[in-house]
Amino acid sequence: MKQRIDFLKHFNISLEDFEATGLNWENLLKIKDDYETFEKELSVPINSLFESLRQAKAVHSVRFRTKKPNRLIAKIIRKKIKEPDRIIDVHSYRTEITDLIGLRALHLFKEDWLTIHNFIKEKFTLKGDPIAYYRSGDSSEHIDEYKKYGCEAKEHFFGYRSVHYLVETKVDKATYISEIQVRTIFEEGWSEIDHKIRYPSNSNRLLNQFLVTFNRLSGNADEMGSYVKYLKKELERQEEEYTAAMDKKTALIGDIKAKVNALGLNHQVEASLEKDLDEILNLLPRSFNDFKLNPSILPGSS
Repeated sequence: MKQRIDFLKHFNISLEDFEATGLNWENLLKIKDDYETFEKELSVPINSLFESLRQAKAVHSVRFRTKKPNRLIAKIIRKKIKEPDRIIDVHSYRTEITDLIGLRALHLFKEDWLTIHNFIKEKFTLKGDPIAYYRSGDSSEHIDEYKKYGCEAKEHFFGYRSVHYLVETKVDKATYISEIQVRTIFEEGWSEIDHKIRYPSNSNRLLNQFLVTFNRLSGNADEMGSYVKYLKKELERQEEEYTAAMDKKTALIGDIKAKVNALGLNHQVEASLEKDLDEILNLLPRSFNDFKLNPSILPGSS
C-alpha cells in the first residue's frame, strides 16, 4: 500500500483518480516486470533509428531513450484517467503505449523542419499522420504550413512546439513502434527545463506563469535565429553584388587609363588624369567586409 501511495504522490496522481480507473496495482507491477525484460530488446531498433536520423541533412543532433519503467506505469494510469474504456494490460501495453522508444531530432533553425520532415517520410514507415504541436498565439501561417505538408496541427496545453511521428521498425520478425520528435534546439532547452520543473510542482501557479514567459522567450529566440540566418544570406548576396560592381568599376577605370595613354597627351596632363582615376578607384572600400560599424550606435553604448 505504501509503495502505491508513494508512487502516486511522486507522479502527482491522486488516489481518487487512480481508484476511479479500476486498475489493479498488482497487474501494473506485472506490466513493469515484463517491460524491464522487454526493454533490453529495444537497443537494436533504437540504434537503427538513431543512425538513420543522423544522416538527415538538417539534423543538428539526435537524442534517444527508452521509457523508464516507473514512467510507463504512470503513463498507463494517466491514459486510463483520460480514457476509462481503454484496455491496457500486460498483453497490450507494448502497442498501446507508442513511445516506449523515443528519439528527438534537433535542428538549429525552425525552417529546417521541412527538410527533416521529408527525410522521415521517405526513410520510414509512418503509423498515422504526424502531429504538429503549436503554442497558443502562433501565427496562422506557421500552423497552415504544418497542415500543408500532411500534419495534424494541435495546440499544446503547456505550449510545447514540436512535430511527433510514429514510425514502424522491423527487426527480424518483430515490429516496433517508436516516436520521433522534431524540434529546435531552443525549444528543446525550454521543454527540458519545463519538464523538470513542472512535473514535481504541477500545481504551483507562480512557477507555471514563469514557465509560460520562458516559453515565449524560446519562441522569440527561434524567430531571431531565423532572422539572423536570413540576414546572413542577404549580406552574402549584397557582398556578391558589391564585389561584381567593384570589379566592373576597376575594369572600366583601367580601360579609361589605356585610352588616355593612347591619346598621347602632355605627360603632366596624363599623370594628373591617372592620379584622379586612382583617387576615384580608392573612394570606396575594396571589400564589402571593409565597411566599419560605428560602435557608438550599438545598443548599450554610452
